[in-house]
Amino acid sequence: MRNSSADHPTSIMSPLNQGMTCLPVDGSVAGHKCGLGGYPVYVVNARNAKHIQAAVNFARNMNIRLVVKNTGHDFHGKASGFGSLSIRTHHLKDIVIIKKYQSKRYTGPAIKAGSGVQGFELYAAAHAAGLMAVGGEGMVSQGHRL
Repeated sequence: MRNSSADHPTSIMSPLNQGMTCLPVDGSVAGHKCGLGGYPVYVVNARNAKHIQAAVNFARNMNIRLVVKNTGHDFHGKASGFGSLSIRTHHLKDIVIIKKYQSKRYTGPAIKAGSGVQGFELYAAAHAAGLMAVGGEGMVSQGHRL
């Protein structure tokens, strides 16, 4: 059993963009007959760049619509698509603290985060390194809101 919609490989956390239907689990929920709605037909749970490359090539070669998602927190429905192949980046969770980053416009600490990193994970890593990350919303692991 999954903990939340964020843990489900096809959920986009928006019943409207999912076609007002249930998550594709077993075909019915509490007597409600579920349909496919706006869900992808295929999901690649990418864990590295090779998985993403293979998924892009497969979608191109088979002429299948391609969508990308992390947790599915997309209320505009861009991470869904009926009949599509979804690249799920949720497991790409690398976080690297760069103590002395330098570019033409900035010198100082920086954080490099994988596309599967959620806000609360980024905030916790920044906090542990004595840094602060600015994002849309989220909770740090200690339960404090930044």
